[in-house]
Amino acid sequence: MTKATDKTNKIVILHDLHPEDGAMLQALYSRSPAGVESHLDKVEKAGAGKFMSQYYVGYGHASIGDCGVTNIFIENYSMLARKAIQDNPLYSGQEASTRYLDFSEQPSFDPYNTPYTRSILDGWLTLYNTWMPKVEAAIAKAYPFDENSYKSEKAWKSAVQVRAFDTMRSYLPVGTTTLFSWTTNLRQARDRMMKLKSHPLPEVRQMAQDIFKQLVDKYPNSFSGQEMAEAAGRYADRDAYNQAEAKRENFESYAEIKARLQITDAEEKALLDGALIARTGQIDIDGLKRLETETLNNRPRGGVAPRRLAAYGQYNMACAIDFGSYRDLQRHRNGVAPLPLIEPTFGMFKWYTDELARLLGDDYAELEAATEALFTQIKELDNADFAVDPMLTQYLLPMGTTVICSLGYSVPQMLYVGELRSGKTVHPSLRPIAQNMLKQLATDLPGIALHGDMDEDSWNEKRGTQTITEKKVS
Repeated sequence: MTKATDKTNKIVILHDLHPEDGAMLQALYSRSPAGVESHLDKVEKAGAGKFMSQYYVGYGHASIGDCGVTNIFIENYSMLARKAIQDNPLYSGQEASTRYLDFSEQPSFDPYNTPYTRSILDGWLTLYNTWMPKVEAAIAKAYPFDENSYKSEKAWKSAVQVRAFDTMRSYLPVGTTTLFSWTTNLRQARDRMMKLKSHPLPEVRQMAQDIFKQLVDKYPNSFSGQEMAEAAGRYADRDAYNQAEAKRENFESYAEIKARLQITDAEEKALLDGALIARTGQIDIDGLKRLETETLNNRPRGGVAPRRLAAYGQYNMACAIDFGSYRDLQRHRNGVAPLPLIEPTFGMFKWYTDELARLLGDDYAELEAATEALFTQIKELDNADFAVDPMLTQYLLPMGTTVICSLGYSVPQMLYVGELRSGKTVHPSLRPIAQNMLKQLATDLPGIALHGDMDEDSWNEKRGTQTITEKKVS
């Protein structure tokens, strides 16, 4: 038995370790109370390779893999591929923003690779490129520069440009490629790739294989190399189960949401008019009122609601939203927000059609007709002379497509999302949904402290200033 030799309080921060070395170093605590300096010597002399292959891969001590962290950069895959990586409560990372980047030159992924489907993708991008300058000019006219209202003319121009991107992003196809990153530990990387191995989209399955190959190359002692094999005996039962669940695990259709939440025809109409449908059968509202009133009513602005409140259950909700803004809801990983299957049923989300009609006036009729024509082309795929799959057709739809999504939120998560996403720096198609969450809480828990922004006006200069700028060093 090894005895610790140094009994004084100590904190050591290490930032330059190889992920496998870091994992071994932390794992040694479970077998030896010797200090980290002593363990460092052992790592340097023995190396992490044999240790990781023996105790992590060989004996299944999965928690050891939690201690080795890596950064993965993934470029020029579709938005659906990005969501597949991000659809994980432990995801951390960043992505290219349609608010600040001109996506007009980004290639788009055509899952069918036919002239007909390519014409649809090109059609959306043509509308994006053609109407972007017109929309930007219309926004500048609707919100003219006033030196008393803006910090500078530059700030005003930035706000106008960002609003134009916010509006015209609705025309970017979901198949548009993008760039994103993923900070993950080795265990989660392994587990996520093994899940994506059975994903219903071929692009995602191939991406998972490509990522895994590089992980094995970089960290050969942390993976057996067989995890992604097509007929891996050790993982055969797990693979079969994942394949059977793949479609429902990765996408939720409106028909499934409607059946699960028992949404009536009247509620469907209300959803499309902007309502939030909330089921409270799985949350103990009475218990919250009896036992947590002081906690809920006295929470200050910026205060985080105690995690224990999640034990009272969760709201099960549905809302209509564009796929572009759904992505912001999906980023809040303490809740459950299954990826909605993107379908052409309900067309372009109402906020975009209303905003474009307001900005463009009589000129909007031309854009509206072109938009409806492309949606019709997509619906007519059912008559195509090639096999059509609703999973693949998602790539052809624009980001502004209306989707019905379901949400499972505890009170702490609903407070957090409602307050954060009701702010004016949030995309204006999402703000009303966040505001409706706060209204639901106010109805169910009278007196609850709410610190959201309930103003209907969404124009704000700050949305144009949320960027990364290089500091000039003298």
